[in-house]
Amino acid sequence: MVDMVSGRVERPDGGTELPSPATPLAGPAEPAGGGCGLGTGPEETRRDVPGAQDPPLPLLRAARRAIEANLDRPDLSPALIARVLGVSLRTLHRCFSGSGDSVMSFARHRRLHRAHDDLLGSSHARRISEVAARWQFSDASHFIRHFKAAFGTTPTLHIEAHRGKDAAP
Repeated sequence: MVDMVSGRVERPDGGTELPSPATPLAGPAEPAGGGCGLGTGPEETRRDVPGAQDPPLPLLRAARRAIEANLDRPDLSPALIARVLGVSLRTLHRCFSGSGDSVMSFARHRRLHRAHDDLLGSSHARRISEVAARWQFSDASHFIRHFKAAFGTTPTLHIEAHRGKDAAP
């Protein structure tokens, strides 16, 4: 359930994490009036998309928090997030449409950043395929393609460049 005033996400049992896939999801139907919430905040930035409207908040924030907290789940999907938040899938997608992101492109973007942190923050060398699998990319080539699009270089070259900076006097 989403508290439309605070934007907090709560499960029916009072917890704050998503339930396991075997646990039935429950929540209220779409908020009264079919809206996603009102207002904008300085922490919410919208990509330059012609004709895009301000993202509806606080549901957008709640959805982003739910996605962020569950990036490592293989079953993360728009349908799961919509059920947990107690809104329709259409409402969830409508909330993201004004932000210039889709639900899963936001998740992919955050997974890429987490993978980036894993690759650079690890004291021992991690294989790119291991990091890709940990963050739910279907295979290493899929991960490398998205990493290059996001960071402008391959993971291998990025790691070498980063380690070269650390070794320089």
